[in-house]
Amino acid sequence: MYEGEWNEVTHKRDGKGSQIWADGSLYEGYWRNDKANGRGRLIHADGDVYEGEWKDDKAHGFGKYMHTDGAQYEGYWKEDKQHGKGKETWPDGAQYEGDYIEGKKDGFGNFRWADGSTYSGQFSDNNIHGEGVYIWADQRKYEGEW
Repeated sequence: MYEGEWNEVTHKRDGKGSQIWADGSLYEGYWRNDKANGRGRLIHADGDVYEGEWKDDKAHGFGKYMHTDGAQYEGYWKEDKQHGKGKETWPDGAQYEGDYIEGKKDGFGNFRWADGSTYSGQFSDNNIHGEGVYIWADQRKYEGEW
C-alpha cells in the first residue's frame, strides 16, 4: 500500500511517500519515477533498518544500516553494496573502518577485535592481504606482508 505524492501524468510514485509491502517492510522517503530516490528509510520485515540515500530502489550514496542484533554499517553505498569509506561495528565491540569495494573490505583499513587485537593495513576481498601491522592483545606485533 502506498500513501503519498504521485505524478498525475505518469501515474507513478513521485515525491514524498510511504510504501508498505505484504511482508511488513516499510519505506518512508522520496520517490522518482516509481522508485525510491533521494533520502529515505527502509524498515525490513526482520527489523533491520537502512536510512540514507537511494537511487533507483537501491542504497546509493551515504547511509546507515542497522541490524537488529546491534551490528551496523555507516558509510557509502553503491547499488545496494558497501562501496567507498565506511565504518562497521559489531555488538561484541569489534569494528572496522576503511575502504570497501562492492560490499567487501578492500583497500586500506583498521580492524579492532573484541579482545583488543588490532590490524592496520591493506585488505583484499574481505581479508587481510598486503602490507600491514597486526598487534595482538598481549602486545606481540607483526609488521610486514600478509
